[in-house]
Amino acid sequence: MCIFIPDWQERAVVSSPNKISSVIFCTGYMDTKIKIRHTGVRILITVLCILTFNILLAFSHRFAEFYFHRLFNSISSFLRQVLGKVPFSIGDVIYGAWIITAGIYLLKLCYKIVKRKWNLLGLQLLRGIQSLLTIYLAFLLLWGFNYDRSSLEKDLQLEVTSYGKEQLYRLTDTLLQQVNADRYALGDTMNAIHPGADSARMFQQAILAYEKAGQEWPSLQYRNPCIKPSLYSHWLNYMGVGGYLNPFTGEAQVNVTTPGFLHPFTICHEMAHQLGYAPEEEANFVGYLVAVNDTSPRFRYAANFEMFMYSVRQLRRQDTTLAGQLWRRAVPGIKADVRQLREFYEQYRGPVDNYTAMIYDQYLKANKQEMGIRSYSEVVGWLIAYFKIR
Repeated sequence: MCIFIPDWQERAVVSSPNKISSVIFCTGYMDTKIKIRHTGVRILITVLCILTFNILLAFSHRFAEFYFHRLFNSISSFLRQVLGKVPFSIGDVIYGAWIITAGIYLLKLCYKIVKRKWNLLGLQLLRGIQSLLTIYLAFLLLWGFNYDRSSLEKDLQLEVTSYGKEQLYRLTDTLLQQVNADRYALGDTMNAIHPGADSARMFQQAILAYEKAGQEWPSLQYRNPCIKPSLYSHWLNYMGVGGYLNPFTGEAQVNVTTPGFLHPFTICHEMAHQLGYAPEEEANFVGYLVAVNDTSPRFRYAANFEMFMYSVRQLRRQDTTLAGQLWRRAVPGIKADVRQLREFYEQYRGPVDNYTAMIYDQYLKANKQEMGIRSYSEVVGWLIAYFKIR
């Protein structure tokens, strides 16, 4: 703040230096109080926006339809169209910038605590809360509200009902037959497969797979592709992450350092998120539908491998004997791929993996996925409906 002081006041100030200190202190104190008040108002407005959108989605069917089928689709398509032209992940760059900013923010907090600048500390804390709320609002508007979406049954004309052990056994048996056949189609049925680093070709094949699926299921029509290798692929291995959707940029991120036989399904799964299918079991099922109906043996194998593993794990929780009987019928190459996958993640196993799993589990539960991480396995309900197992 700049203040003009007349000559007579300047002489008075020179004769009394303590007075100028008091004036500066008072001015700074009042300025901080005004900033605190303004920040508090912005926080209140952001909270009201979050509550308003949640209420509208919960009680206004018309608004929900508008958001899910028009507003979100327009925003998502626009982001993919713009950012799809950039050869690297903008979202990963943003995440990196946020991490650096958070570090600087914490250092500033510590400095103000040490110097006992309590008013400035309060302002800093309020600004931090405001930033977090703004990010959360952006998350909801750009993608997060899709956790409230429940249109997959209507989109695909399927009805998911409860299932028992007998249905689960028959599903697992069906998937086993398919994954065995796909493994034969790949040639080597004895050893683990190690496809090369061909992520660009896999991305393009996934786009073609969605084009094919969109002809049968219009809701799966995919435009303006935006699929990229994550800049943090190596570090994602410590968290057990094979891919993710950046909700702020709409980019589908793929960890290209994991065993290559997984990539086709991972790509299709993340592209399903881009279409607004937020729940993990729904993205799993959409990814499966797209990949398993593709002409590529690699895509079909990846899809059936993932679904067989989910199904046999679910069956093992209910009956280890039945699960063991089916597992013994898997061709050696499938077991070799499982060993390859286990050995790959063993080298990254540690506390980070455990903490990440715990945090992600809570994230899913906070977003209305009651099963948390286990919601991925709930895809078996969709598969039972799809195969019409009664």
